Amino acid sequence: MTLSGKLVVGVFLAGALGPFGGAAHQRTEEGNRLYVEKAYDDALRAYTEAQVELPEAPVLFYDIGNVLYRQGDLEGAEEAWTRAMVGAEQELQADIAHNLGNARYQRQAFQEAIDAYRRALQARPDDRDTKRNMELALRQLQAQQQQQQQQEQQNDDESKKEQNEDSKNKPSPDEEQPPGENSESPQEPKQGEGEQQERPEGGMTREEAERLLDSLEAQEKDNLKEEEARRKAQAGKRREKDW
Repeated sequence: MTLSGKLVVGVFLAGALGPFGGAAHQRTEEGNRLYVEKAYDDALRAYTEAQVELPEAPVLFYDIGNVLYRQGDLEGAEEAWTRAMVGAEQELQADIAHNLGNARYQRQAFQEAIDAYRRALQARPDDRDTKRNMELALRQLQAQQQQQQQQEQQNDDESKKEQNEDSKNKPSPDEEQPPGENSESPQEPKQGEGEQQERPEGGMTREEAERLLDSLEAQEKDNLKEEEARRKAQAGKRREKDW
């Protein structure tokens, strides 16, 4: 759905300057014609020239705001319409507030647009176009708030994720502690991994003890063999004497 505007200048707007007559009335009617023809630059010039005679006329500020809005100058249009509110009659105030709501809607200031539409409805409660635009602004405001909440939640999730990553990458207290200040004893090296074992005071390492045992066992076997050979030799000599 598109916004409904109150931007078409009507006969009553030009007629509002009728009592003043003269060049201001003529230039305003010319501006209205140029506006309908979408010759916005020329229409703006005609309204500005009419302001020379009537610098504070609310109708002219209203018409100038309409032109600026069509030209895409939302800030200029809002400024002109705000000035048009001063001294405007109730019927014109309803149109001004409606258009202010439209300009604020276009720049996605939905809460401000709702405030303007509410003011328009206070001046003209039965305006269906204003009611419809206000409904659109309320929906957009709700969607905008939901999007902001989702973005905030996403930012919170990303922040927590970064904190978890930093916590994982942060060294443990043991790793951060300088050498020589660790209160816990260092882990003893595993045997059989090529690491030199610490020699007990006044003794030998386990490997040295095992090598020594193997050597003694081999020496004992050799001694047994020598003893067996000696006994056999002595037995042979005794047999020779018997003969």
